[in-house]
Amino acid sequence: MIWANQDALEPAPRPAPAAVRVACLLGIAIAVAALAWVGARSVLHGWPDFEYFYKAGAVLVERGGLDPGYDVSPVGRVIMRGSLDWYLPFVPRLMTLLALLPPRVAGLIWLGLNLLALLAVLCLVGRHLVALPPGDWPVTQLVPFLALLLFWWWEFRLNQINVLTLLLLVGSLICWERGQRVAGGLWLGLAVLLKVTPALLLVWFALKRQHRVVAAALATCLVFGPLGDAVIFGPGDAAAHYRAWFETAVLRGSHRNLIMSQVEMDWRNQGLGAVTSRWLHPTNYATRFDNDPRLVGEAEPRTMNIAALERPTVAGLVVVVHLLSLAALLWVARRPAARLTPARWRVEWALFVLAMLWFMPVLRAYHLIWTYPALAILAAALHYHGRRHWWSLAALAALAWTVAVQVVSLVPGDTPPLPWLWPQAAGVILSAVLILGLPLVLLLRRRNTSRGELVS
Repeated sequence: MIWANQDALEPAPRPAPAAVRVACLLGIAIAVAALAWVGARSVLHGWPDFEYFYKAGAVLVERGGLDPGYDVSPVGRVIMRGSLDWYLPFVPRLMTLLALLPPRVAGLIWLGLNLLALLAVLCLVGRHLVALPPGDWPVTQLVPFLALLLFWWWEFRLNQINVLTLLLLVGSLICWERGQRVAGGLWLGLAVLLKVTPALLLVWFALKRQHRVVAAALATCLVFGPLGDAVIFGPGDAAAHYRAWFETAVLRGSHRNLIMSQVEMDWRNQGLGAVTSRWLHPTNYATRFDNDPRLVGEAEPRTMNIAALERPTVAGLVVVVHLLSLAALLWVARRPAARLTPARWRVEWALFVLAMLWFMPVLRAYHLIWTYPALAILAAALHYHGRRHWWSLAALAALAWTVAVQVVSLVPGDTPPLPWLWPQAAGVILSAVLILGLPLVLLLRRRNTSRGELVS
């Protein structure tokens, strides 16, 4: 795979010295150990979000149904809490594998699986997706990994499910590139069942005319999703669960409905709808947890709007922006895989993974670990381009901005001071998604010398 816009093929990069490789591997190990400490501390203290995943599985084991989002105290008092109402029933069924264990034991096992998934992502991306010496993956992946360290921190602080989802997405692409189309569809289908948002990659594979991958992914979703739910819950209850999920996650959870109801508008949500609402409508972005009544914080209302548009106007504007974004994305990726090189389709794939974040109604800081493939691919492209070309300046600026915006996440807590709260409310974390996408699109317009043709 050749990245540079030159007429002659470039020599393959030399492997890094063994000492450099060992030093970089040690750096990765230290960072992963720090994340393990963060995750273990969260598990031992019983902090969310793993609590929601665990109780979803435990309720299914104990009561045979989905988690209603409350606990009952020994004296019979009902205590409302957060739940997985935005997730498909597949996730609670998956968590039953841990629900028979004590919460802390289950949490530590879940943490171990996430750590292994993280190492697998680093290794697979470094060995297969960046066209640099496979054995040098610790060298080539150290900087992209550290560049997202605070986002990784939040992922492991909450013991979330996004790193497992990312592993499935990376594995899906690699299996497809190896000609294992059914396996690629299987991993993609499982990723969709975990988070739904990866369904956008089904569109990308369809545009690449990879119908077997799409068919395998849809079959995986059907077999492990509705059909499996019908066996576990019975057809009637399974249908009711899906109706409830559709109403909660799709209808009430859309950008438009969140704006109209002013739900999930707090500073943590970096979704385009929430950010736009804060700028163009008197939207309170002060601390409150719509998804967990136990964590609702009392704070003085804060707004930052530069206009006072009506909610339907703001919602309509967001819908238009998303439709235009989707049209542009489909245009960029319109060519089938048979007409492309691996360099081209990997950049497109990373762009679609970024677009998953752009379209998410509720976007948290930890979701930005999904920008990792884009960072790794941009770093590899910089190796081939050098640092003098104008594209390299754009890529370096995007990478630098992605690192810089994480500063606003340095002060954790429910009520950070205003200097840390306002930038997040303004959408600086969301801006990293848009800014990272720019050099990827520009990279697609470079001449691909392995085919001798313009790839735009």
